[in-house]
Amino acid sequence: MRVTTVDRYAPEPGTFVHWTVRDDGTSIESPVPPSFNQLVHLVGAESGNTWLAAAFDVDGPLDRAALADAYRALIARHGTLRSSFVPTSTGPRRVLRPASVRLEEQPGTAHRSGAALRETLWRHCNDRCAPFAERAYLLAAIDRPDTATIVCAFDHAHVDAYSIAVVIEDLRLLYHGAEPETLPPVGDFVDYCAQPVEFRDDDPRVDGWREFFGDQGVVPPSFPLDLGLARGQSAPQAVELRRMLSAGETADFESWCRTNDSGLFAGLLTALAHGVRTAGGGDRTRLLFPMHTRNEPRWDTAIGWFTTNAPVAVDASGTITDSVRRTQFAVRTAIEIGAVPLADTLHALGGLNLQRSDIFMVSYIDYRRLPGARARNATHVSNTSTADDVQVWFSRSADGLALRVRYPATARARAVVLPFLNEVEQILHACAARGVLTTTGSSTAPAESV
Repeated sequence: MRVTTVDRYAPEPGTFVHWTVRDDGTSIESPVPPSFNQLVHLVGAESGNTWLAAAFDVDGPLDRAALADAYRALIARHGTLRSSFVPTSTGPRRVLRPASVRLEEQPGTAHRSGAALRETLWRHCNDRCAPFAERAYLLAAIDRPDTATIVCAFDHAHVDAYSIAVVIEDLRLLYHGAEPETLPPVGDFVDYCAQPVEFRDDDPRVDGWREFFGDQGVVPPSFPLDLGLARGQSAPQAVELRRMLSAGETADFESWCRTNDSGLFAGLLTALAHGVRTAGGGDRTRLLFPMHTRNEPRWDTAIGWFTTNAPVAVDASGTITDSVRRTQFAVRTAIEIGAVPLADTLHALGGLNLQRSDIFMVSYIDYRRLPGARARNATHVSNTSTADDVQVWFSRSADGLALRVRYPATARARAVVLPFLNEVEQILHACAARGVLTTTGSSTAPAESV
């Protein structure tokens, strides 16, 4: 899986085709409220579209009838694609739409330029994936004689990054002739949202969140280096895409982590924290990381926003070996703390006090373990907008470890973020080299010299 942003997406020229979804039945208002993630997203809808797209290649020319059938089956299979939201005076409300739909193919538009094709795709994603649209997604493709690309985009209210992998796998199977009933059983995300939440104010995990926030109130963490923005300011989003480690180097880095009784994610957080320390950001880096909530088999291949957040403070004092071991313990603790219902926890602590629109977070996904790994040229595409903080996504695939970072496009931010990422990359390579030596048993050099 390649992870990119729409401004960096570079499709080959071809004919852009898309379908309009028409309800074949009546809609009803649902008693199930938006989830916490959905509510936060919808309340901030005026700040711009936040959508995620899935793309993968098939043999050309495109079988448009087969793809339309696949799209209809995808909608019928996943409940969140049969729901939408409407704004009301009391907040967003959920609407349930019919499973039966008609897809109306729109006239194709031929593009001789990949850049012009990208602009067309970008415009249609923004138009169709509006948060309060009746069907907040785009169903499309790029037709070519030799290789066609299936591409579809969804408002973030209906998908997370894991869901993009699920979409690719479902469409790959359905397009190539799989009957819908042969796909793995799947639950409905609307049912997930309807589940009762168990919460107690005296849950000790709430104290973990309280300790994380400290005595400054419930203020989310920010990147600990100056980005050239005052409070309340934002800037156009800048994007940095890098291949940090090859497949072999990633395995070596993981070996180094395991030698130090840690997992790869703890190693990544440790490298980031040491990069922050080198840049003058201090020994302690506070951040959030998303973790999935697919805790039942029926959610494994469901589409929806199945994530919450966990808080961690990474201590980069001392050697990197000491740090990674501390970080592993901190990550395990954070996972336990993050399992407490977030909305209720924040309310119990006095309510969220947002200082910025964005939150400093670090995500990691191993796409080798997710559906869609066998799809050709599978790509996750995110929209771009404005930014006022740093957000980091690590992704592992058969090709190795990649990085996507969004940050505000200010001169100061560039002067800080890019050298910081260079330092993180150097740390990863140095630790990976230690992993090679540890695996072969040919060195006694201590890893703390990194």
